[in-house]
Amino acid sequence: MERLTLDIERLVHGGRALATAPDGRRVLVAGAIPGERVQVVAARRRGVWLADVEEVLEASPDRVPTPEHPGLDLGHVAYGRQLDVKREVVLDAWRRANKGADAPFELAAVTASPEVWGYRGSIQPAVVERERADPVRLGYRRMGSHEVVALERDLTANAACRSGWEAVTGSNLPRGVREVVFRGNDDGEVLAALVAETATRDLLGVAHDLVRAGVHGVVGAPYDPRGRFRGGAERLAGARAIRQRFGNVSITMTATSFAQPNPGAAHALYRTIAEWAPHARHALDLFAGSGVIGMHLAPRADRVTALEIDRGSVDRGRRDAEAAGLANIEIFRSDVRDLAVADDVDLVAVDPPRAGLASSVRDALHASRTRYLLYVSCDVATWARDVADLCARDGGEAGGRGWRALRVQAFDFQPHTHHVEVLSLLARDGAEGG
Repeated sequence: MERLTLDIERLVHGGRALATAPDGRRVLVAGAIPGERVQVVAARRRGVWLADVEEVLEASPDRVPTPEHPGLDLGHVAYGRQLDVKREVVLDAWRRANKGADAPFELAAVTASPEVWGYRGSIQPAVVERERADPVRLGYRRMGSHEVVALERDLTANAACRSGWEAVTGSNLPRGVREVVFRGNDDGEVLAALVAETATRDLLGVAHDLVRAGVHGVVGAPYDPRGRFRGGAERLAGARAIRQRFGNVSITMTATSFAQPNPGAAHALYRTIAEWAPHARHALDLFAGSGVIGMHLAPRADRVTALEIDRGSVDRGRRDAEAAGLANIEIFRSDVRDLAVADDVDLVAVDPPRAGLASSVRDALHASRTRYLLYVSCDVATWARDVADLCARDGGEAGGRGWRALRVQAFDFQPHTHHVEVLSLLARDGAEGG
């Protein structure tokens, strides 16, 4: 451990700020704002110097009181400045992936979330350990720690999730429950998943109590330290699903299914996708989930094929597309790692997990005859890597035509955190606008 005085230079991907120590060492600092002078406690971990702010010596005018929620790594930054630094992080990620070259596109200001607080339609708090007679408390783990910080409420949660939080903290929750997952919609309906080490039958009583307290439906899932819902989930009481509108379509959500956490911000993303998408004879939606992107492409395409590996998401997507009257979209269960793009596909949309596109998927996209690629990403580093790789390639079955990044827009889905969503449109040389 070492105490240092540092001048903060810029924010980088991951929520930390970059500074240079007097001896030239580069230090990544949590809790700082570019332009500040801070005193930190630094330590070398896995070859990188990391530090936490101990004292702010010269504060930025954009510094605000730090919220109690431990997951809000930009919570100490005024919201307008958060948007500015997120835009710079996107451009910095591009330069890093492209050997210092500036972006060939204009990047507008990050599209702000319609709600700065109370925006989340999905939250996943942990249960604070307690003795038998203690009340139930929920909170979140500190980053890099198992310590749970107890909160009275989650200020990022929407009204539906807040109502679920209140119902659980007022319940006789069994001590074996480790986490609770809430999914809430704009109509105030909330689903809960009790992630527990105890047997599912021991959760039945509290599940029915929660439904009587206003929770729309409850499922139980076995606790697995490797990740939630690896062992599936079992319905305990109430409804299995609720509905939520995203952009131009309404979809079915369960307590365990993935949905964008900020429906208000997602509206802008999906509608931008519908606006940017060129007309396609055949559009392909990869990592489709329940097919929300494909449904937004449907009015712009003669035919849409959506591929998703999760069977439950495929089933829900098929029902939602039918309910929306979208007859030109088909949703199939398929592993994208085995991707082969049909020759008539001229538009591909991808929304991969944080790890981005595997090299085999990038190879398949480049070898295809598709003319346009819409890339949605929740991780700017892997997005920049993948786009840089595609734009550096030549050759392939498309007749030697390389890729160009035409348009890029960033969206703020998670205010007060470093996360930023990026939408980009790539085109082959020779395609309209390419």
